[in-house]
Amino acid sequence: MKSIKVKLYLYTFSMVFLILVATFILQGNIIERGFSGSLKQSMESYAAEISKYITSNRNYQYLAEQIAASINGRVSVYDSSGTLMESYGRLMFGRTARTEREILGEVLSGRTVYRTDQRNFQRSTVSTLGFPAKKDDKVIAAIFIHSPLSGIKSEVKNTMKNILALFLIASAVSFAGAYLLSNSFTRPILKITGAAKEISSGNYDVRISVENRDEIGELAQTINELAKSLKNYENLRRDFIANTTHELRTPISIIKSYAEAIYDGILNSEEVKEYSYSIIEESDKLNNLVNEILELSKLQSGGIKLNLKMINLKILLEGILKELEILKGDRTIHTDLDDIAAAGDEELLKRAFTNIIINAVNHTGPSGNIYISSKQNGKWAVISISDDGPGIDERDLPYIFNRFFSKDKRRAGGLGLAIANEIVMMHSGRIEVKSKKGSGSVFMVILPSVP
Repeated sequence: MKSIKVKLYLYTFSMVFLILVATFILQGNIIERGFSGSLKQSMESYAAEISKYITSNRNYQYLAEQIAASINGRVSVYDSSGTLMESYGRLMFGRTARTEREILGEVLSGRTVYRTDQRNFQRSTVSTLGFPAKKDDKVIAAIFIHSPLSGIKSEVKNTMKNILALFLIASAVSFAGAYLLSNSFTRPILKITGAAKEISSGNYDVRISVENRDEIGELAQTINELAKSLKNYENLRRDFIANTTHELRTPISIIKSYAEAIYDGILNSEEVKEYSYSIIEESDKLNNLVNEILELSKLQSGGIKLNLKMINLKILLEGILKELEILKGDRTIHTDLDDIAAAGDEELLKRAFTNIIINAVNHTGPSGNIYISSKQNGKWAVISISDDGPGIDERDLPYIFNRFFSKDKRRAGGLGLAIANEIVMMHSGRIEVKSKKGSGSVFMVILPSVP
């Protein structure tokens, strides 16, 4: 299989070479026609000069001889009756005389005749011009000039030699140019190919250095972004496995320890009851964690279908706050809710808002404040949930919706915000977060509303 470098080189050089060949042939025809046209104009000029001498009764013999010698041809003059008066220059065998007889009548009738004849003896081409000498609009003589084209052929040949030399130089330049072009075009492609192979083998640290500011440069930049994203996803995957293992191991270890203590019979009845309650509590935590993992997986894989219906977001939020009354403790929740209708899955949206509100509660002091509002903004419903807690470091903002993310690197976070984000995106919405460390946080859920 030929590489793209070889193909590009062959296609480019072939195309340029064919253009050069066509140009060479075309130039040859143009040059030959140009010389022929120039010869015709020269012959007409000579004939007109001789005609001036004849019509003014001046001696034209010397001029005719000079012209015949200069063109290495023949000059003949006939009177108005068709009788040959003078003939100068080369005899050029009988072909010229026969040509003169063939067109003499046309010339004496006042027409200028130009023709090119093939001589049979030497197979050389001769151009003939028949020119009428007129005086007072009356033809008084017929002037014939015969010029061999051998001189023109020689000039054309010399010119074509020069063009051929230029053609060979241009071919060599196109050969080198095609090679350089194919190299410059395929070099970044080969870099991209090598990087793609590295990425496919699991090396996400590879980066492509391409200076092209075109589609290839954009492709290289896209590959770099892909490698960066894959590295982030790989880190998230590893963190997810590590965090999941940690989150599962802790309750399992507690359950096992308490169960072993009960099994060994070293506890009194009150301790058995206390340990049994702890086992039930840890089992619930474990069950909730597994359910959250499964729920997030279903959301991300499209395994959950939306049960869409009209929802009043004010009523939905008020119901959530009522259920969380005990959870909020001494925290004060301030509300400013407008009646806004939206099409959505009520259970899923309830889960999303609940997770975000619980997150605000968990990151607000025991006597802190939480502010919840819902406003119509054009075609969008904007639900704002803010708190006066410690805020989020700006460096952590891009990662807060990752699974098990926690700003405290010593412990794993949960799945609440990740699940909320997936649910909102399923409803063609988005969550925007504004926060600064020490200034609280604002979560804005933006959903399509129904007028």
